[in-house]
Amino acid sequence: MAKPALLLIGYGRMGREVEALAREWHFPIVGVASRSRPLQEPMLQRAEVVVDFSVPEAVLATARQVLAASKRMVIGTTGWAEQRQELLALVQRVDGGVVYSSNFSLGMQLFLRLVRYVARLARPFEDYDIWVHELHHRHKRDAPSGTALMLAEAILQELPRKQRMATDPRGPLLPEELHVSSSRGGEVVGVHTVTIGTTGETIELIHRATSRRAFAIGALLAAEWIAQRRGFYEFAEVVDELLQ
Repeated sequence: MAKPALLLIGYGRMGREVEALAREWHFPIVGVASRSRPLQEPMLQRAEVVVDFSVPEAVLATARQVLAASKRMVIGTTGWAEQRQELLALVQRVDGGVVYSSNFSLGMQLFLRLVRYVARLARPFEDYDIWVHELHHRHKRDAPSGTALMLAEAILQELPRKQRMATDPRGPLLPEELHVSSSRGGEVVGVHTVTIGTTGETIELIHRATSRRAFAIGALLAAEWIAQRRGFYEFAEVVDELLQ
């Protein structure tokens, strides 16, 4: 089956990683758009799927242009969650196709499922607290990371005694608060830790990303998957199908 022709939006570290792997996997690349090279309509018309790793403030405007041209879209940019409902409405209105995620690593998708399972196991044991910490390179724009928020949402869904996140506590945590903390420094690709602890013991679940190639692999799998589909999907739904 032929690979879909790609247009890449954003040419930072992730954009370059996606381009390198796409060429290795023989995806046709019809163009790369960035701040210095704005998206042009002729370029868009030659594409089948647009892969966006740009900046959060540009995601919705880009999606409008892409979906109006009846092209599919993969969104790996983070920090635009507040506009999710608006994008969903747009996809439904034009019968478009979008896959999005804060983390396209297949390993993170497996990690997310482990976190859900452990949170369910912790339900009967009220003395066990749970919290999330993430570490990224000093250039990252958003904090907490979109992945940390995704993990936290999964915990909140599975562990009823935790009712809301606390990302910047000013005093002792309330029992119903789930602490989500962040560190920034150096060139760390990404480390996400979920800890469960009580008096005398702790359990740590850790996912370490050591190369951005892991995210590029997932983004290209998503591009192939969405090329002939319509709808608004999280990458987790793509992985669910792949796991069947």
